[in-house]
Amino acid sequence: MDIRPYRRLHKDKCGLQVVRTRLIALLALVNDKNEVLISLRKHKKEYGGYWEYPGGKVKEGETLEQGIVREIKEEINLEISKNCIAPLTFAVDQVEERQTILFLYICRKWEGSITSLLDQRIKWVKPIDLAEYRMPAPNRYLNSILRDWV
Repeated sequence: MDIRPYRRLHKDKCGLQVVRTRLIALLALVNDKNEVLISLRKHKKEYGGYWEYPGGKVKEGETLEQGIVREIKEEINLEISKNCIAPLTFAVDQVEERQTILFLYICRKWEGSITSLLDQRIKWVKPIDLAEYRMPAPNRYLNSILRDWV
């Protein structure tokens, strides 16, 4: 039996261990130069100082598309339509009993000017150059698919 205090097992009503899953919806905004937008995450608990795609956690009751539309408005003040985004790929990150599924969507059409509402540094980057940026490990797979697609 593992008695480490930081490890909490989550069990269902039958006593079986359950993996907690969170869904992350990310968006690869691609401009007319085939560059993708990334932002430098502020120093927070998780992935502070890492570059990332705009997006974030999908709230309970939201679809992936609704989560992306909301997150993009909250992070970079863009109006995007769910009709202008398309799923590209996904990656799974498993750490002990927590699983995170990252869904990468792509968008080439939006309205408005990009402004970081979270005071994060933003940058347009060629997909081939994404490997030069410190990004969360699951993004390596997302980056390789994006690089091949753009």
